[in-house]
Amino acid sequence: MSNSTTDGDRFEDSAAASPVGVLTAVSELGTAAEQAAIVRLALSSGLLVRCAEPADEAELARALNVPPAVMTDVCSVLVSLGALHRDGTRVRLTQEWAPLANGGVDLTLRRSLDGAAVRQHLLSSAFSNPDTYWKLDDGQRGALADAVTLATTTEFGRNAVMGAIAGVPELQQTLETGARWLELGCGVAGMLLGTAHAFPRVTAVGVDIAPNLLKLAQERAEELGIGDRVTFIHDDATSYTDGEPFDIVFWSQFFFPGDTRKAALANAFERLRPGGMLVCPILPGDQEPAETGSPMAQQAALNVLLFGGWGVPFRTGDALAEEVDAAGFAEIRTYRESLPILMTARRPA
Repeated sequence: MSNSTTDGDRFEDSAAASPVGVLTAVSELGTAAEQAAIVRLALSSGLLVRCAEPADEAELARALNVPPAVMTDVCSVLVSLGALHRDGTRVRLTQEWAPLANGGVDLTLRRSLDGAAVRQHLLSSAFSNPDTYWKLDDGQRGALADAVTLATTTEFGRNAVMGAIAGVPELQQTLETGARWLELGCGVAGMLLGTAHAFPRVTAVGVDIAPNLLKLAQERAEELGIGDRVTFIHDDATSYTDGEPFDIVFWSQFFFPGDTRKAALANAFERLRPGGMLVCPILPGDQEPAETGSPMAQQAALNVLLFGGWGVPFRTGDALAEEVDAAGFAEIRTYRESLPILMTARRPA
């Protein structure tokens, strides 16, 4: 007699299993979404920053003009999340959440949650209307762009850019000696702005097809005091031209649909001087199959679905390297210790 188990047997066992496990898992997903909504509220209202030092809940309620009972309940949610520590009627940030009181961490987290809310809207339409992105308003598109870049008008964001660049020594050396930087698909230009601010000898050009994102980028350049060294151009990254070559082209490849990628890479190649450097960010989780169930794998699976709805292929580092190689670039390297993960390549001298 065979002891083998057929697929039919497994499905029957699954059907007979208790639904408690799956109901619990779904409930946890719903709870996480609700908790994220409270954290977003606490960030946007300034509540968490006010709790950098011990604060009385009644005083917080008066300062934010909300009923005391509501403030107590919101603080209880934040205590349950480990964000706040409560001592009687006073609350303060826990050690784990204390960095929120430092330059720009709160803004970065708030933008991440704002972007997550737009992503949820898009993902919920995956079956009925997968191209919903093209119907978003300017504010929603701005939130998505901000969620995948660094808040470089803050000290935290600028330090993060410096950390990413320090992880790629050949890039840092080029920037220190002075360089012309071109970003294709710059969006709100977090990396461009942080780089230009950190390296006074750098001049930069950002190109994008979304005028509202370019407007935000220009406003932030002025805020950083580097408006005289950066230029933003409303143009197609596949056909933009310039009279002078660039030392570095940064290609925000994870926003480029499949039918534009070859032309964008060809244009990046043409815009670089011989020996110039191509830099491409890679979304995290590119090496983790969904089956692992890790947080990175979960995020990657969501990105595949989300970006795929816009016609953008999710590229692993290996697949991106093949694209870059086919475009004629050489010396392709991937820096996985950098955040974001960065790939560099050279136009042959």
